[in-house]
Amino acid sequence: MAKGLTELEVKKFKEDGFLFPYDVYTPEEAGNLWKKFNSLEKELGEEPQNRFRIKAQLPFPWLCDVVSHPKLLDALEDLIGPNILCWGASFFTKKANDPRFISWHTDSFVYGFEPSETVTAWLGFNDSTKESGCLRYIPGSHKETAIHEIKPDPDNLATLGQNVINVQENKAVYAELKAGQVVFHHESVVHSSGPNTANHPRIGFSIHYVAPHVRETRFEGATAMLLRGEDNYGFWGADPAPKKDFDPNCINAMLETRKKFMTITEKKIESGGRS
Repeated sequence: MAKGLTELEVKKFKEDGFLFPYDVYTPEEAGNLWKKFNSLEKELGEEPQNRFRIKAQLPFPWLCDVVSHPKLLDALEDLIGPNILCWGASFFTKKANDPRFISWHTDSFVYGFEPSETVTAWLGFNDSTKESGCLRYIPGSHKETAIHEIKPDPDNLATLGQNVINVQENKAVYAELKAGQVVFHHESVVHSSGPNTANHPRIGFSIHYVAPHVRETRFEGATAMLLRGEDNYGFWGADPAPKKDFDPNCINAMLETRKKFMTITEKKIESGGRS
């Protein structure tokens, strides 16, 4: 029996490779998250996504609370089972009237998970619309093999400038969200987002989950947070838990993982995008 989603919603996720909208926070609660984000950005003096990527939740207790929200885990239990790990999270933000975009891609292109079963929960800290550059998806594309090319662009927020060729954009579905809502997507679904032409920023927090039987094949020593159930496989080490904001041990753990990711990314760029 489904726990957070209906059986029809689970079926739709399996057919389309994505599902939205799913309510996690009330508008008021989402507003509080946005305030915390704004305070963090002000304290840093730059966009948090510049410093906190891959495991952005680790140094902050309030972000660890976000990734472990019971409503999120209930839906994820319906999608990946009762044992749930969070291996990472990143901010994806665009300022008001921001030309930056994310090209058509699959997450699998830069991942190395076996089997390829990561599910991402993209949470809007504020409204995400066509105008502000919401996510858009090609339904059912996770069932096919996407061919990428590398096309570097200074405005492209995609890791390598990767771009799927021959995308049928007329089939794209725009995942417009209210603040506090989530879109779930499979790592192999083709997706992108356009520039923000609105007069306000678009704040997204992308959270990545797997079941314990999924393993990281690109490097040794992969770690994650066990959020529900148990891990009987032993493929993942345990992430440290933050005791305060900017927890130094957690920052070091985040930077260590980010270094491994960047090393692999640089090798992929040198190879022209081949694994």
